[in-house]
Amino acid sequence: MSKFKNTLRIIFTALFVFAIVIFLAGRLLCVSDNADYTATQPEFFGPEEIFTVLYDAELGQIYVCYNDASYVNVYSEEGEFLWAVSTPYLRNAYFELSEKRLIVYNSYDAYVYNSENGAFIEKINSEDYELDYGWENEYTDDFENGKFYFDTYGVYIAEEGDLRAIVSRPLWHWIFNPGVCFFITLCSAFGLGILLFIEQSAEYRKIKPSKQAGDKGNRTAKFLLKYFKASSAVHIIYAALNVILAIFEIYVLCPVIMLLGIHFIVSNIVLVNVAGRAKLTGNEKKIFDYWAICGLASFIIAFFSVFASVIIAP
Repeated sequence: MSKFKNTLRIIFTALFVFAIVIFLAGRLLCVSDNADYTATQPEFFGPEEIFTVLYDAELGQIYVCYNDASYVNVYSEEGEFLWAVSTPYLRNAYFELSEKRLIVYNSYDAYVYNSENGAFIEKINSEDYELDYGWENEYTDDFENGKFYFDTYGVYIAEEGDLRAIVSRPLWHWIFNPGVCFFITLCSAFGLGILLFIEQSAEYRKIKPSKQAGDKGNRTAKFLLKYFKASSAVHIIYAALNVILAIFEIYVLCPVIMLLGIHFIVSNIVLVNVAGRAKLTGNEKKIFDYWAICGLASFIIAFFSVFASVIIAP
């Protein structure tokens, strides 16, 4: 069994590191800082999710916009690549069509191009231009014939209630998707946490019941035990109430998770230092570790109860 747990630990650790490395590699492949922003560019094929899609019906052109790359690929209505533009790196870029102009901008700088052919017009201060600072998202299940829609890596046109791909990217792009990387990281961390909890539980069960109950030991050990038990109980009660109230469309407890999070982080920093100075015995240290893990597990349950309340809401 121990060998099996060690194998699982290696797998979860490898997946955790792999997902983080792949996420960072994906950002490196996508983020660009184009100095030659006055010239049109080749088509962008990086594994970045589409930020927004703009459409000019008069020109019959589709503008596929990428945030990290500060890049816009332009296609005909049939998906033929026409031209592209790319600016220097803009953190939190926005994209806009206005008066035959394609504008790529953030809170400080705006790069203006001719929306018909990508010819560079000017670079201006964003405050000197009336900009929307918004974008359109066309994620929907109700398709209107002739309209264009997009998802993470594709652009489509609705035809007779179905979607036909205009622009698409290969499936391997999903490997670098931040959501996928986050999910793998989260699952790996969750698996490592379960293994740790199992190990701490096994050590805890070896201790005599009287020691587990906190009947013996120094006062600091008793305080730590009571504190972790109380905080774990609060997290579980919060999670249960959060879900129950969400059924009745009451969400007053959801923001409280921020206070619980701050309390959890600060209290654990303090209590770990207290435990280090208290010179706990071997059994007291095992009890402390076990209930510290219980506190972490209960907080994770409380954290995910916020998402669960949104999902189960009518």
